Amino acid sequence: MKVSARDIDHLSITTGSPDELVSRLQQLGFNATPDGTEPRCFCFQPAEDDIPNYIEFLEGEPGVALAVNVAELDGEERSHTWQSDDDYEIEAQVIVGEGGGPPPWFPVKHETPDAFMEPEWIIHPNGALAMVAIHLVAEDPAALAKTLEEAWTAESEEIFDGCVLVKTGAVELLCWSSTAWQLEYKAIEAMAPEMLPSIVGVAIAIERARPLQALLGANNVSFSLGADGRVIVAPEQAAGLMIEFMPQN
Repeated sequence: MKVSARDIDHLSITTGSPDELVSRLQQLGFNATPDGTEPRCFCFQPAEDDIPNYIEFLEGEPGVALAVNVAELDGEERSHTWQSDDDYEIEAQVIVGEGGGPPPWFPVKHETPDAFMEPEWIIHPNGALAMVAIHLVAEDPAALAKTLEEAWTAESEEIFDGCVLVKTGAVELLCWSSTAWQLEYKAIEAMAPEMLPSIVGVAIAIERARPLQALLGANNVSFSLGADGRVIVAPEQAAGLMIEFMPQN
């Protein structure tokens, strides 16, 4: 399927126990939509008013998929409802279309994007502002980037040997070779995944690094420091995905 992607809308993570996974990741300072509902979400400040920016957690066979936002879409209509802290119901209407892969991806159109932008959910103890990038390891990054560029009507650019950027909007997809991935993130002893291509990490913009470091230390979460003040949490500390926090101040 070919679409005109406006942005990577969200990252969709399926797991046998979404509430358990969310609880583990909350040790990193994320705020989540109420437990006992589906999907559980980490919502962030969007770059565009009509394009949400979030990570969702669903029950199912373990896996990770990319959701790309499109302006027009025929597909399955899904409804979600959450109870806010003020005891009123927040309803979300999302249209989900047929996708492709690998890596798994699907198009979405939001009828009520503001449902993922509630102030009580986009403010996080760790200072998280937005999801800004997703990391993926592939056998041939350039070839995969070209395939996604064509499927999404996107742009691609080789950043350096072994790393190709696919860009549709504010959220970037970085396609790495196994060697380049391990070299770039040797601080956490990054391991190349057995199955390729695989989504291996996510980058989150944060306000400042020091408060985050203090929070992680208080919760006994190990981390490493990268260039430009980045705080990197290894996959084994973050339920399987590397999380890279990128200070904006």
